[in-house]
Amino acid sequence: MTNLPLKPTLWHTLRQNPVTLKELRSRMRGRRAFVVLTVYLLFMSLFLALIYLAYLTTSGPGGSGARDAGKIMFTAVLGMQIFLVIFIAPAFTASAISGEKERQTYDLLRTTLLSPSAFVLGKLLSALSYVVLLILASVPLQSISFLLGGLSPEELIISQILILVAAVTFALYGLYCSARMKTTLAAIIAAYGGALFVTFGTPLIAVLITLITGAAFITTGTVGWVTEATLTYLGLTLSATNLPATLVLSETILQQENTLLFYTQSIRGHSVWLFSPWPLFILLYALAAWLLYRACVRHVRRISD
Repeated sequence: MTNLPLKPTLWHTLRQNPVTLKELRSRMRGRRAFVVLTVYLLFMSLFLALIYLAYLTTSGPGGSGARDAGKIMFTAVLGMQIFLVIFIAPAFTASAISGEKERQTYDLLRTTLLSPSAFVLGKLLSALSYVVLLILASVPLQSISFLLGGLSPEELIISQILILVAAVTFALYGLYCSARMKTTLAAIIAAYGGALFVTFGTPLIAVLITLITGAAFITTGTVGWVTEATLTYLGLTLSATNLPATLVLSETILQQENTLLFYTQSIRGHSVWLFSPWPLFILLYALAAWLLYRACVRHVRRISD
């Protein structure tokens, strides 16, 4: 009896993707990848050491000073991770497909048996892998905050989940821009423009809405609890579209309300259920990543046809 070939698993298919293997080998075999990783970790370690020494000299070992130092160290590493996600991940993927067009190798790649979905996944994994490596390499530095008492396990786990989900979404957005644009420069400008709008545009819109509604309420002189609750829900929803706002607000709710998901708040004598924005952030960004992936595959397939 002959053995029938087993259907390859998803992990095997991703691991054997020729686009991923080719680009990962070309990137990781060079010296630059390890030099950048080493310099990044040395810089972060030196910065965190300076923060700890500054708090140690001002407040002495232990006590609230050590906890404050741990919180600042965690925030510093998290800020660097946010920078990597918003500005580095789109830059890595914005040249993935447009670069092939400029080198006139795109048509050659599309004449192979590689499907559009496998092509897009290969480009995404090869570009995103190094960004994820930089993010995960900084996690041990964040764990130092555990020793100082300035970080809880929930904060670390939730923050890293949010960072990874945002990294995938921003990388897919950069890949979509690369598929739509003819040149790498145009793709990078579009990718950075979208990332900057999501990061800084949505908080600006939220502030403008707050100012406009506040002025309207001052004019009328009356604000019902339903209106105030609706505005609170709107603010939480808008914050769930922004990575820094989601991280800050979710941590604030965790510390003040001691909850990860829902909590109650009194609004003009009425008890209202509110939510922490991080689950909605994951849902929205996961949906955006799926839509961007489907749009990118559809565009690559349309060009091929």
